[in-house]
Amino acid sequence: GEALGLVGESGCGKSMTALAILGLLPRGARIGGGSVRLSGQDLLGASEDVLCKVRGGAIGMIFQEPGACLDPVMRIGRQIGESLRLHRGLTGAAQDAELRKLLLEVGLNETDRVARAYAHELSGGMQQRAMIAMALAGEPVVLIADEPTTALDARIASQILDLLDQLRRERGLALLLISHDLAVIGGRCDRVIVMYAGRAVEAAPAAQVFTDARHPYTAALIAASPGIAGVAPKTPLRDIPGQLPAPGGASDGCAFAERCTLARPACVKRTPRWSTLETGRGARCLQYEEGW
Repeated sequence: GEALGLVGESGCGKSMTALAILGLLPRGARIGGGSVRLSGQDLLGASEDVLCKVRGGAIGMIFQEPGACLDPVMRIGRQIGESLRLHRGLTGAAQDAELRKLLLEVGLNETDRVARAYAHELSGGMQQRAMIAMALAGEPVVLIADEPTTALDARIASQILDLLDQLRRERGLALLLISHDLAVIGGRCDRVIVMYAGRAVEAAPAAQVFTDARHPYTAALIAASPGIAGVAPKTPLRDIPGQLPAPGGASDGCAFAERCTLARPACVKRTPRWSTLETGRGARCLQYEEGW
């Protein structure tokens, strides 16, 4: 039932984290350590057969470009029907009934027309709703939404986020919401993890992280983001100088040191460890190890 927000600039590793969870890393990428546990089972050591059942089954995935992810030569009803057959064994009339139920649940009331349509015959918002229906078809316990509103206008984006929130509450889903938009995360999530250069640099309850950021990068993101609850209106936005290090290019030291206003000489020499600050809060910064 919890919503966890994963935030950071483009290139911080948010989408790669989602792909790692599902065992869908691109060629040349590998997982160097850690674990991914679903109901006690570590998915990192699971066989491809097990992962095929998990993907679209226990874990549903919503991608940011539904028009690019939906099959252009397969009708929407058949695409969702595949998930119903593969993950729940539904065929015939039972599959058709569940398909209509799913389409209605995600707000696609013209069920017959949508089921017969190809992706290009639907608007962007309808495509995203169809993708959500497909993600729900396997009755997941975890839903990963990777930038689900990027391709949508503000009004439709708000509707999609409302829908995800409603589905999470009604179905008791765990939601991982990935976004570069801190305003979206602040208003929709219970907890937040902030990523930078492939690592988590801060984790905290959403209500606290936007009013009391503990990592310099988090504070810089908030200062550069309009529309965040708790931040005074009309406050001038400040950009973050410099840019992210290239993937795999970070060496010893803090990856954010060159862009950090609080950096000290030690920051470029030693990689900070994760520090537990209080219950439910932590950050990766030398200031907590050395007591600045």
